[in-house]
Amino acid sequence: MGSRSCVAEANGSTSTIVAAAKPTGHHILKIDGYSRTKAMVAAGDSIDSCRFHVGDHAWRIRYYPNGTDRSNQNPDAISVMLELQDATAAAGRNGAAVKAQFVFSLLDEDGEPVPSRTYRSSVHSFPSSDGFKNWGFLRFITHGDLDKSEHLVNDGFAVRCDVTVMGGIELRVEPASLLAVPEPDLHRHLGRLLSTGDGADVTFRVAGGEAFAAHRCVLAARSPVFRAELYSRGGFLRPAATGRPETRVVDVDDMDAGAFRALLHFVYTDTLPEMASADVPGMARQLITAADRYKVERLKLVCEDKLSRRADASMTPTDSAATCDMPQRYPWFKGIFLKLVAGCLFF
Repeated sequence: MGSRSCVAEANGSTSTIVAAAKPTGHHILKIDGYSRTKAMVAAGDSIDSCRFHVGDHAWRIRYYPNGTDRSNQNPDAISVMLELQDATAAAGRNGAAVKAQFVFSLLDEDGEPVPSRTYRSSVHSFPSSDGFKNWGFLRFITHGDLDKSEHLVNDGFAVRCDVTVMGGIELRVEPASLLAVPEPDLHRHLGRLLSTGDGADVTFRVAGGEAFAAHRCVLAARSPVFRAELYSRGGFLRPAATGRPETRVVDVDDMDAGAFRALLHFVYTDTLPEMASADVPGMARQLITAADRYKVERLKLVCEDKLSRRADASMTPTDSAATCDMPQRYPWFKGIFLKLVAGCLFF
């Protein structure tokens, strides 16, 4: 492929190399009267299929009952070739050969390719650099193998040719935007909303008495369990009779302050808070339980990944024992547990 050059704008630009789509198609050539064609057609002569089109080009299959070598006095194999019919016109349109890859297959009685008689080519140029318009397989199948093959039925067989035309490579240059668009920062704004408590309309009180102000609309958007509990008719929080939202206190007795704080941080920002490395296994286990309870699926996956990456000898015996107890509570944790056992055994 020849090189292409372009000049980019001084104030910045983007170059994109685009590989065009590769059109594909196939054609089936049926040979009825194999024995007669073998007897009547000399070595080096072919019987050709009708033209078929793939990738805006016309092709045909050339079937050589006695091979392509005219000098062979004792031909013993069939040759099949793929020929580009409009090679001259194709080269004239853009000054380049057509690149294609093809597969020849002997078909069984159901019309399916026989794996042992399926041959895939490399990518070839049509016409070739020395002017040949066809490529193929000189010894597609020997006469002896075909004569005793179950795929020769009533002195007939079929060959399928699949053709893939290689698309060209296009270089696109896009000018840089005049404005630098910042990365999305919604998570920062929501994180600030959580930390300030502005507009909070629900308070959660965890074991130990620590309270957390939150926003029902954010919680409901992130968790179907929170949505059901905070907004449904049977939920424990509903608007006051005045129609204005009421701030109420919800007790969460089975979660400590650190775990609930991390849960809220993830709900608002979609990230885990910073924590010491030694605290990761214990916190991850608590958050998996919380994620399971409130159906925050991504939080569960993130914590599973954290535990999986630390399932080795760096875990303390306490962390390992607690982690090894999780497969009984969560069957999906079995894979992580097996990794832990493989990496480190504590007795």
